Amino acid sequence: MIKRLSEQEVQLCGKGKCCPIITKIDEDNYEVTDDYGNKIKVKKHELEMVSDAVKTLDVPIISEKLLLG
Repeated sequence: MIKRLSEQEVQLCGKGKCCPIITKIDEDNYEVTDDYGNKIKVKKHELEMVSDAVKTLDVPIISEKLLLG
């Protein structure tokens, strides 16, 4: 579930205590804060690729190395 906290923030709520917060810094930059207060800054296009990365990791390894790009 995605919960909007403000104009610039959303929270990704999982089944337990995992609820990272994504904050929009500007048009191209975002900050992700995890449950422990750790923060990373990422570009918008990197965040957009996260879903594909998770799907890729769920598939058994095959001989190809480059999946996108």
